[in-house]
Amino acid sequence: MNAPITDRAALEIAHRALATDMPLDEMLKQRSYYLILNLLARRHLQRRARIDVKKLQANDND
Repeated sequence: MNAPITDRAALEIAHRALATDMPLDEMLKQRSYYLILNLLARRHLQRRARIDVKKLQANDND
């Protein structure tokens, strides 16, 4: 199973989730912060992929 490729939007959401005052670009330069941000961003992408927009629009709740 391939890990989803993180995009800038997912990284920004992960950065907001950490609630730190360090800028995102600075965090991406340090390996430890980079790994944490990627982990949170991938988790966000997995959650986003599970949402079925068509089902939500049709109000089809199981």
